[in-house]
Order: sequence, then C-alpha cells, then structure tokens
Amino acid sequence: MKSKYIFWLAVFLGGCGQYPNPNDITAVSAEARAAIGYKRLESAGTTLEFKVQNGEISDERRAELLGKVADDMLKNIDPKAIPNSDQWMYAALLRVTNRWGDAESALKLAVKFAPDEDRRINDSLKLAQAQAKNKEVVDAIASASSVLNASDADAAPILPAVLLEIVPAGQGQGHDKELADLLSKAIECHRRVKVDRNSEAGKSFMIASRYHIRNAEAKVGELSGSKN
Repeated sequence: MKSKYIFWLAVFLGGCGQYPNPNDITAVSAEARAAIGYKRLESAGTTLEFKVQNGEISDERRAELLGKVADDMLKNIDPKAIPNSDQWMYAALLRVTNRWGDAESALKLAVKFAPDEDRRINDSLKLAQAQAKNKEVVDAIASASSVLNASDADAAPILPAVLLEIVPAGQGQGHDKELADLLSKAIECHRRVKVDRNSEAGKSFMIASRYHIRNAEAKVGELSGSKN
C-alpha cells in the first residue's frame, strides 16, 4: 500500500519515466483547466496527508509541496476562461499559493454564482479569510456574518472557519472586538448544528465540537481584552 502512495506522489510532482507529466493541463480546454487543476490538487493532498500521518514529511513540507502542485497548475490557467461555476476551484489553487488578492476576486464570483447553500456558505467563509489576509477586516466580518443565518443542518463549517482561518488572519488589525463578536455568534451557530449522533461522521463532529467551542471561547476572551 505504501508503494502505491509513493508512486502517485511521484506522478503528481512531475511525472516519472514513461508516464506523461500529469501537471501538463494544456491538453484540455482552457475552460476546463481550473476544475482539472483542483482535482489534481485534491489527489496530491490526499497522498501528502498520508505521508504526514506516517511521519514521512512535516506539515510544513506538505504545504510546500501542495504549493508547488498548485503553482504548476496555475501557470497554464487563463482566469478569463474560467466559468463562474468553477471559480471556487480556481480559488483553491490560489489560496494554496497565498495569492490572496486573486483569490478574493475569484471567491466573490463564486459566492455570487453559488448554485446551492453549501457552496454559498463555504465560499463566503473562504472569501472572508481572503479579505482578512488582504487587511480588509471589516469586509471579512461582513462576509462571514452573511452566513450566520445558515440552517441548523448547514451551519457546521462556520465555527471552524471563523476560529481557525478568519480570526487568525484578521487579528491585530484594529478590529479584534468585532472579531470577538463574530466568533461568539459562530459559537452559537455551532451549538445548534444538527447531526446524526449515531453515525461515524456525527460522532466525530461531536468530539471536535467540544474542542472547537472550548478554544473559541478562550479566543473570545483574548480578543475582548485586546486594545485593538
């Protein structure tokens, strides 16, 4: 099994021997390249996560290698050719390479043309992170706040995104108390999430939920006491 993952890692990071280089996406139409690039990034991420879990590479090395995969994809993607429905996948490649300005533009389109509630929520949260990274914290808070009305069945992504991505990106930029308020509201969203507690996914959510809420409450206290 281990040799299988090593083989696919070699494929995703540049090809080997007689195998064609799968990073070359010029063989597909310009309109399809963002989607293909995203799928290859996902596959590389699965392989690299396996290596992290087995102690073969560090999280830092994983991020570095994923950035290389995404950068190779982006070299052959024309932003003007990407359908609105694929903007969220294009944004995933941009986020991995820390191109937050371009990611923000792509995610605004992704949110505008979101086909369902799941995409609206997830893409709005990613947009908020990009805005915070771009020092637009007020806009970031507004973007994240726009999904606080999510139904109980759809609210699960909100607290992890606010706690782990949006607040760290926006903290210390003069709006910490507003971020504390956002995080408090995200905690309330998390408390009302409905999952099947008998399913494996539901059990995992409940275990992680206690951890996220505890850490979020501590972070609210920290942000509330900030001078920013």
